[in-house]
Amino acid sequence: MHSHPIRAAVFDIDGTLAMMDKDTGTYAAVPGAVAALRALDARGMPVVAYTNGTFFPPAHYYPLLAEAGLVLAPGHILTPATVAARQLAKMGVKRLMTIAADGTRVPLRDAGIEVALAGEGGEVDGVMLGWTKDFGAADLEEAAQLLWAGKPLYATSIAPHFAGAKGRLLGISGAVAAALHNATGVKAKVFGKPETIGIEDISAMLGVPAQEMVVIGDDPKLEIAMARKAGAFAVGVTTGTVDAAGFEAAEPGLRAQVVLPGLEGLMAQGWWG
Repeated sequence: MHSHPIRAAVFDIDGTLAMMDKDTGTYAAVPGAVAALRALDARGMPVVAYTNGTFFPPAHYYPLLAEAGLVLAPGHILTPATVAARQLAKMGVKRLMTIAADGTRVPLRDAGIEVALAGEGGEVDGVMLGWTKDFGAADLEEAAQLLWAGKPLYATSIAPHFAGAKGRLLGISGAVAAALHNATGVKAKVFGKPETIGIEDISAMLGVPAQEMVVIGDDPKLEIAMARKAGAFAVGVTTGTVDAAGFEAAEPGLRAQVVLPGLEGLMAQGWWG
């Protein structure tokens, strides 16, 4: 099964630990999630929640998840925006034209990167896409002009959709990235899943190599592909939008090593050691 000891657990949020009701902006824990986090805490095992969403800055997730009974240690919720902000700051990026809400803007600013909006003008180092409800033709036009002028395109995620309480929710940054690619031929550099940059960040934060992590998620193309690429132990759950057959359909090298119907049976698995 898995030859390395498991020393840390990384959970996806939407469809894995909890479901968001988009109308109220609140979360409900999936069955077994609260008990699993408590059991891992009792074992002294670090737990990180790594969402592919950028609805909120990380600070906003803690109380929302805690209300649903899902308590995470400070610094242990990651989003693609936090991962992107750290990497871009390291790359020397100073200012980005941004089509995104505060879930992306706040981590960029926290990392010392200036956020420019459409119509503000001035020099930028590229275009950044994240989740937002508020964008229009002027944003797309300005972004396209920058890409035509040779600026790079960055995205927190290009996932087409993700699991919500009432079914699929549109991946807006993915839709915008597709529109801009259609217009300019420029492909976005993605910081979220299935890229492994987030796992590298978690590894550095916890001092645990990827080979000693279990990654648990509901999307074979996102968490599971990321886990396998990084060398982590990949566990799929069918509580999101993908059934067992969907996990089996992934190519063997990127397939979940275990698929569970949910988190209720998680702690009974033999691979915890």
